[in-house]
Amino acid sequence: MHEIERHRVILSEVEARPIVTVAHLADVLGASEATVRRDISFLDKQKKLRRVRGGAEAINPPSDVSLLGRPYSVSQTINMDIKRCIAKAAVDLLSDNMSIMISGGTTTAAMSEFMRGLKLQVLTNSFSIADQLIKKSKCSVTVPSGKIHREQNIILSPFPDDISNHTYADVLFIGAYGINSHGVMETDPQIVQAVMKLINRADQRVLLVDSTKFQNRSSMIICPLSQIDIVITDDGIDNKSKEVIKAAGCRLIIVEKQKQ
Repeated sequence: MHEIERHRVILSEVEARPIVTVAHLADVLGASEATVRRDISFLDKQKKLRRVRGGAEAINPPSDVSLLGRPYSVSQTINMDIKRCIAKAAVDLLSDNMSIMISGGTTTAAMSEFMRGLKLQVLTNSFSIADQLIKKSKCSVTVPSGKIHREQNIILSPFPDDISNHTYADVLFIGAYGINSHGVMETDPQIVQAVMKLINRADQRVLLVDSTKFQNRSSMIICPLSQIDIVITDDGIDNKSKEVIKAAGCRLIIVEKQKQ
């Protein structure tokens, strides 16, 4: 990522929450922590943010704090060809008149492109998925009540009892920030809570992750791998990760990366 673009993303992150860490920015930018520290130092001298120990904060801290993790707009620029292949493989599992739930994310959002010819009952907390399906499909679409988080393009309810507690589906599709032997991981507790509401409300649970997610780590666990029925990923997955998935009893579907 070019320096100017890195600075834009850093300022966007700082404006979205009170304090951002160097580690978080390195993950969002796909850059080294040393590069991030230099960028923070430069922006601090420009008086566009304030450098603090281990990170940076806004000159005027936000009153409305956003979710942790990469903004949706940034995630959309990463591995999208692979994510589309994974999404197509997920839609290949479906047929007309099925009921499904789809949790928000850029990989799951790519499913909407391939669902246009299907008649499905869909519950999703993804504003992007709902918008695409309403405009370009025959699907019946339901969204939960709650707050729209613009940076993540997701709708999250602050209440323990919402429509997700009164819905059951044939299949639940979810993405993840990371995955390993400990389970399926996300970065924000609100997202973890939203997915946990759905995890036991479907006959089958399908996880969509590109192979880079097997290197990501977080302290926030959605569920153990044993609760996932199918994992769809690309052929960049390493043998150790394959064994972890199979040991958990998951069916593994591997899609080939598109030739450039």
